[in-house]
Amino acid sequence: MIVILHPDTDKAEAAYRKLVAYIDELANVTYRVHDVVGASHTVTELYLIGNTAALDQREIESFEVVERVVRVSQEYRVLGRHKGDPRASGFTYNGVEFSQDELHVFAGLCAVSTREHVEAMMRALAAAGQVCTRMGAYKPRTSPYSFQGHGRACLPWVFELAGKHGLRVIAMEITHESHVDEIHAAIEQTGRPTGVMVQIGTRNTQNFELLKYVGRQREYPVLFKRGFGITLEE
Repeated sequence: MIVILHPDTDKAEAAYRKLVAYIDELANVTYRVHDVVGASHTVTELYLIGNTAALDQREIESFEVVERVVRVSQEYRVLGRHKGDPRASGFTYNGVEFSQDELHVFAGLCAVSTREHVEAMMRALAAAGQVCTRMGAYKPRTSPYSFQGHGRACLPWVFELAGKHGLRVIAMEITHESHVDEIHAAIEQTGRPTGVMVQIGTRNTQNFELLKYVGRQREYPVLFKRGFGITLEE
């Protein structure tokens, strides 16, 4: 459970101490304080850990310093340590492990331009010991008049160059369901020299038809970016 306080709450004031005293009396519940420091305000969050299922959310929200309470339960058990569950989450794709114990840098080209630029980037990444990259074949840009990549036409040589330089996973943003099929066709056509992690960009985090389509396929892992101002529930 996450207790979010009003911006700039003073931890020395009586109302804050009253809330903390209440939490201290809760059975089998501990808490951790986290301050989110912004440009003009600081927001304090209290993370309640333990047996929070029986807690009265409305009672906690009645405290003067509390802005709102978010109950973190079954919907988020993959994202957190649900009820002290120590099991780690992760997966291996195309020989590359993605987990809390591994860090991978997806450096690359925002929009694929030329074969020469792609090869120069991949050569530099391989020299630095990287096995992942990002390549924008389908790239929504801030301006609709900006160059947005070559689409499916560049996929075969992008995948071939990745295989040539030992890059095993390419994060590639898609904006339409058909892009998954185009990627798959090009991967098969070139003999599967690399792997693709399908990326859902910020603009498409609420494109539910695209999300359902991507979620149903099992061939490619998905990199999901957080959307503009979406809530935890969303």
